[in-house]
Parts: sequence; structure tokens; C-alpha cells
Amino acid sequence: MTQKKQYTAEFKFKAVMESYQRDTTIEEVCRKFGLASSVLHRWRKEFQESGPEIFADKRDQETRRKAQGFARGESPDELKQLIGELTVQNDILKKSRGL
Repeated sequence: MTQKKQYTAEFKFKAVMESYQRDTTIEEVCRKFGLASSVLHRWRKEFQESGPEIFADKRDQETRRKAQGFARGESPDELKQLIGELTVQNDILKKSRGL
């Protein structure tokens, strides 16, 4: 039984980045790294899909809110949470009064 090859994240990154070079083709990169083109295409797709996450704001919620200029309790996420809590409380009050 043949065992699947395991590649490190660094190896995958290096192959993908080289495949984006203007002066090289995917076939050349596959030959150089000993990969099937389907594997490299899959890695490129994963890279493109997860690329935006690299640049996501990793600060905590408090710091992010301040950087965006919102005062405490004014950010859209906090307001949505407050609306949700008030809606639940409103439903509870309506049920308790029989409305």
C-alpha cells in the first residue's frame, strides 16, 4: 500500500509562490518540486481562498473598535448584540403578559 506524501507548509508556500512568478510555468514548478499539476492547482486555490485571512484585523475587539472611532457600545457588532438582547427581553415580557 502506497502512503501519501506529507508536505510541510513551508514547502507548499514556496511551490505556490514560485508558480506565481512571471518567468516560470506551472509545469516547470511541478517538475522542479516533483508534484502533480493537480496538487499544485489545489494548493494555489487554497492559497487564494485563505489569503485574505492573512491580512485580517487580529486585534482584540476593544482595540479594533477604538481604531474605527467607535465609543464603547456604539460599534455595529455591539449594537446588533444589544438589539438581540432587547428583542429576547421584549418577547419574554409579551409572553408573561399574555400578548
